[in-house]
Amino acid sequence: MKGISRRSFVTGSAVAALGGTLALTGCASNAHGPGGKSGTMADGAWVGTGIGKHGEMTVEVVTKDNAIDRITVLDSRETQGMGDVAMEQMTDLIVDNQTLNVDTVSGATLSSMAFLTAVGDAIGQSGGSPETWKRHDHAALAVEDDMPTEADVIVVGAGGAGFAAAITAANEGKKVIMLEKLGIVGGDTSLSGGEMAAPGNWIQQQQGDQDSPEQLAKDMLEGGDNIGDPELVNVIANGTLDSTQWLTFEGGVSWEHDLLFFGGHSVERSIIPKGHTGSEMIVKLTRRAGKMKDLTIVKNMRATELVKDAAGNVTSVKAESQLTGDSYTFKGKAVVLACGGFGSNVDMRVKYNPDMDKKILSTDSVGATGDGLTMASAIGANLIDMQYIQTYPTCDPETGALLYVDDMRLESLAIMVNKEGDRFVEELDRRDVLSNAIKNQTDGKAYMLFNQAGADATGLLEEHADEYENLESRGIIIKADTLEEAANHFGINAAELQKTVDTWNGFAKTGVDTDFHYRDTITAIEGGPYYLNSYKPAVHYTMGGLHINTTAQVLDDAGNPIPGLYAAGEVAGHKMGTNRLGSCSMADIYTFGRIAGKQAASFAG
Repeated sequence: MKGISRRSFVTGSAVAALGGTLALTGCASNAHGPGGKSGTMADGAWVGTGIGKHGEMTVEVVTKDNAIDRITVLDSRETQGMGDVAMEQMTDLIVDNQTLNVDTVSGATLSSMAFLTAVGDAIGQSGGSPETWKRHDHAALAVEDDMPTEADVIVVGAGGAGFAAAITAANEGKKVIMLEKLGIVGGDTSLSGGEMAAPGNWIQQQQGDQDSPEQLAKDMLEGGDNIGDPELVNVIANGTLDSTQWLTFEGGVSWEHDLLFFGGHSVERSIIPKGHTGSEMIVKLTRRAGKMKDLTIVKNMRATELVKDAAGNVTSVKAESQLTGDSYTFKGKAVVLACGGFGSNVDMRVKYNPDMDKKILSTDSVGATGDGLTMASAIGANLIDMQYIQTYPTCDPETGALLYVDDMRLESLAIMVNKEGDRFVEELDRRDVLSNAIKNQTDGKAYMLFNQAGADATGLLEEHADEYENLESRGIIIKADTLEEAANHFGINAAELQKTVDTWNGFAKTGVDTDFHYRDTITAIEGGPYYLNSYKPAVHYTMGGLHINTTAQVLDDAGNPIPGLYAAGEVAGHKMGTNRLGSCSMADIYTFGRIAGKQAASFAG
């Protein structure tokens, strides 16, 4: 299971207020509102509502002397480290400038719009006019007056890999500037479930499970059709357990006491951050970074060009403020690129793989546009494996967001069926195998079936209540007392579905799946209520990127290191081959992120 961090996008009515607001205090109302005069706010505390990325939010707006005195978020399920940060920034802008004419925060647009709706709703309850407040003078975030532009190490990208590199370099005694083009930090790490493949982890030890770095490396290489570089894979496999310790003790990350069995792995080895979300990692790493006097995070700053010194070393980064459009040069002695892949850049996707066009939605952050690849290739960096683009099999058919209620599959408590009611693939196979199998089914969709017993055993629906409610409201998931009722909702062959479930339950008794050779323990799906939901694949990860060596140095077209330039995370390719196994991204970004940070610090002298 995972948390509530990267799915459940709402559709058309995403930012419409729900109504039903409550005036906590204030004067008696009349036809023009409690203020007694149209457009004038009464003194008091007023509660407004809006619908964000993860459901309803409520905010309290305190008004005094026809002005907003303060805003407090009373209830919100928006992602920690993303939606909450955006609302804090917007609160300051609204209160300090007395206007609703403020920009949304890039990277948290839905949360920002819902917050504005809720505040406007509360203003309306007080007797004020939200539309008038939207016409007040515009207020925007400003570049900090004391923003530093010189350091030893410049890190581009504030996701998991960027934080690992930046914190490590700062711990080496270097001054570090970390640039992030969005208004919030975290990137795809915050949008992920944060699960991390870690052979020999403490849960495996407690359970007596046998595993090793060598076995993980073997799984990763085979999972990518042996296209990945074995030396890079071995670095990840041998470093990931230590990276979990770094996250725990240096980063302060907490973990669930559970493991997940991701497709393509030979054993159950993936640990899960608290709350089943990568935002646990980013929130804690942001807190750690904030305590380091030599580490500065600069948001809303898009890196545009890498700069070499007279000796040919990459030392600095040119960038452009997303707030003002002004240009800056961040001068350093070494540069780490940790700015992610290109899953949200359709033009780049199609350039290297024509099949990955705009018809295929994406799970990725809006910031995943390949900026690091463009900048580095412009100075001679080699790009490798760019044609290998992964789709995640179980995504929202309307938005492309990952569906985490479908992690019942990774709990080995669900089956995948098609419109005809039949299983068509082994549920724990590789992501690319599952995605390709789904694309070949009727309507290019598939359906996940599990029952209440499975939901109760895992707590999955409670953990992802926001996602479940959203999917149910749009008819993408159905809860039914009988298989026939569930099947009819989607037009699935009910009789055939019953046969499929009967066959599966028979496999549970024998322990052998003679149809698709299921690799884990087979658990019967007996008795309702039943849950059935639809899904289809969406772009999730780009295996290609900058060619690096085992010390995270970026290589040129001749295979030589480019002095002063390092890369970590999804921006660096040739590790995953044709396909990435689930939970190996976290193993990669923290292992190579720390290597890149240490190497860059050493190069900086």
